[in-house]
Amino acid sequence: MFSQSKQLVPVLAVQCQQQRGMANLKAIGLRLKSVKNIQKITQSMKMVSAAKYAKAERDLKAARPLGASAKAFYEHAEVAADEKEAPKELYVAITSDRGLAGAVHTSICKTIRAELAEKKNVDNVKIVCVGDKSRAFFQRWNKNQILMVGSEIGRLPPQFGDASKIANAVLN
Repeated sequence: MFSQSKQLVPVLAVQCQQQRGMANLKAIGLRLKSVKNIQKITQSMKMVSAAKYAKAERDLKAARPLGASAKAFYEHAEVAADEKEAPKELYVAITSDRGLAGAVHTSICKTIRAELAEKKNVDNVKIVCVGDKSRAFFQRWNKNQILMVGSEIGRLPPQFGDASKIANAVLN
């Protein structure tokens, strides 16, 4: 006789809806998963850059004796200069064609620009731009001083052939 009757009570739509700006569990889980994936990618990028840095450091250690002997040669070389005309100056700005080392490119170019700003007369000053980053910089600031532009030189780790190409172009 006494039966329990279950009544369905309508739930207000407002109670079920999520508040604006509040994340539900699924969204939080997805966000945590994406953060972990980004951390993994960042860690692998760090490992790759550390390996590249170590390789560049090994190459630099192998080239240091050559640089020291070249420096000693130029210190002992006696070159007689004619003092009739004003001395000519040549700046060689070596940067890369692309990449994420913006601070290196900027510091190289700004240092040369600061030295040019200190000079009273820049008519006898020329710039050789090796790499697209230096070319783009000096085309904006010192377009008339650019003597020569070289690009696509540093695609592979630097070799003697790359340096000799630049030296031959400067001397000729």
